[in-house]
Amino acid sequence: MSDRTQATLDELFRRMSTGDTDGASELFADSVAWDIPGATELVPWIGPRRNPAEIREFYDLLDKGLIKDRFDVERVLVDGPHAVAAGRLRSIIRGNGKVIESAFTIQFEVNDDGLITKYLLLEDSWHVANAVVPDQPRA
Repeated sequence: MSDRTQATLDELFRRMSTGDTDGASELFADSVAWDIPGATELVPWIGPRRNPAEIREFYDLLDKGLIKDRFDVERVLVDGPHAVAAGRLRSIIRGNGKVIESAFTIQFEVNDDGLITKYLLLEDSWHVANAVVPDQPRA
């Protein structure tokens, strides 16, 4: 099972690195426990998703909201169907030019069909929300 999990994640990261978000969305099961916790009222691309169509919407909202500069996966640890990826990201908010830099971890589960059933991305959600908020005029 570890080989299947590793192969699925390798393919996910390959598709993401080439901008193939449709292909990346196809690697998720029909029912998935996806979450990127944070201020969903400020950051439209974060929050829970439950199926590949909602995950595709995530990629669309992400592309509308920011310019991806770096998404470096530094290591992936696999234990059967479970995995954790750790790395660093850097993005620029399209609306205001603010930069987001954060370490991240992503927890995954992959089923027997090689499809992702769990995706939990943890990042500096305060920093992300703060970057999205427009600068306030000084008094």
